[in-house]
Amino acid sequence: MKENDYLCPRCKGHLNAGNKVVFSTKNTRGSKGLILLNPTIGGYSYDHHKAYNLVKGELIDFNCPICGKDLKSLKNQSYVAIDMIDHNNKQYEVLFSRVVGDKSTYVIASDNAIEQFGEDAIDFEDLFGVFD
Repeated sequence: MKENDYLCPRCKGHLNAGNKVVFSTKNTRGSKGLILLNPTIGGYSYDHHKAYNLVKGELIDFNCPICGKDLKSLKNQSYVAIDMIDHNNKQYEVLFSRVVGDKSTYVIASDNAIEQFGEDAIDFEDLFGVFD
C-alpha cells in the first residue's frame, strides 16, 4: 500500500525522505536544526540532532526545507499546515501543533470533514473557529 505523501503547501515540494517527514526548524532560543517526524498520522515520534535541544512546551518554527517558507497555519499560528496525499490519491490539509510535546493533529478533507488525533487534541471549532 502506498504511504501518505506530504507536500509543502507553498512550493509543492515533497517533504518525505525515507520513512520520515523533514522540516527545517528553529527553537525559541534561536538554535536551528532539522526535525524528522513520524509520517503516521497520530504518531508523535521524531528525530533530531542531539545538540539541537528542544524543551517541552516551547514553540518551534517550522519551515519547508526546500523553499524555506514558513509553514505556520493561517487558521491558528500555533499549528503547522502541510498538504497530504493519501494512498487513494485524495488530498488533505494536515495541521499539527508547533509546541514541543503537544500531541494534537487535525486532518481536513476538501469537503471540510475533519479528523482529529492525539491525546492533546481538543474540539476543532474551539481551537480554530468555523471556516468556509
